[in-house]
Order: sequence, then structure tokens, then C-alpha cells
Amino acid sequence: MKKIFKLFLLTVIGSLFFGITILADDEGWDQNIKSIQFYRKTELLPPDIKHSVGYGDITRGNYLASSELHISNEGYGSIGILGSTLCHVPVKKIRMAIYLDRWDETQERWIQVDYYNFTYEDKEEKKDLTAVTEAFSVIGLPTGCYYRLRSFNCVWPFSGGSEMQGPVTDGILITDGAV
Repeated sequence: MKKIFKLFLLTVIGSLFFGITILADDEGWDQNIKSIQFYRKTELLPPDIKHSVGYGDITRGNYLASSELHISNEGYGSIGILGSTLCHVPVKKIRMAIYLDRWDETQERWIQVDYYNFTYEDKEEKKDLTAVTEAFSVIGLPTGCYYRLRSFNCVWPFSGGSEMQGPVTDGILITDGAV
């Protein structure tokens, strides 16, 4: 009996080390964002690396195939951001909440400096919503600092429920001059 209990306990502990697709309803979106912590270990990349990519959890959902984030130093203080969500099948709604964080050297932690929210809905039930991508640049933030991205990418299928992933990039140095 003790061996079975130990095996069960080791299985539960081991499963915590793997990515998990989070299930939530539409009303719980804000609570899920606040309750899930993004304390994943991220690196401050060397200054010569100008781009970082973060991928969603390795586990593939029934609806959500993948999610990614790209951050790039475009030069002259411009931060390039790209977020995408890809589904296996058409879904009712896709939502991406992208957070831009700056590394605070004095506190040795990431501080959120901006937030971007994108929602796409298939209101007419055409059943053709399977992928979304957003690309944009951010300017006017302090240079000579490291920035990273993190996001929640969530899909709501027509059958109800939802699936969510949370990619995070490593930190890249944003410079004031040419890249």
C-alpha cells in the first residue's frame, strides 16, 4: 500500500513539471489572468541578440494548437511586438492579452509597463476563426533597458469551455541607436 501511495505521489509531483492547458469560462477571464503568475525564469539575453521568441505550453489542447510571442529591438527605441494564436478547428472566440515588462535592476524583477488586449469573435457562426496575429511597434519607452513579453492566449470553442496558453519571451536590450 505504501508503494502505491508513493508512486501516486511521485506521479502527481512529476505532472506539475509539465505545461498545463488551463480551462476557464469566459466570465473567469480576468480572474484567471490575475491568479496565474508569470514567474517563469527568463534570461536577459546578450546585447547583440535583437530578437526573442516565446512559445505557449508544450501540451497541445483539443482546440488551441499553439501560441507565440516575438519581441525585437527595431532600433532607435522602437520595440517590435508580434503575437499569434493558432487553433486546430474553428472557434467562437480568440483572445490575446499581451504584457510588456521592463527589467528593474534595483529590484531585480520584471515590472509591467504596458498591456495590449485583442479579442476576435465569430458572431455570425461562419466557423472560419482559426488563427489570429497582431504585429505592432511601441516607441517612447526608456532605452538602455531590457524588455520581455508575456501573454495569455485563450480560445472559446462553439461547444463551450475554453483553453489557454501563456508564452513568455526572454529579455532583450532596447537601444537608442541603429540596430
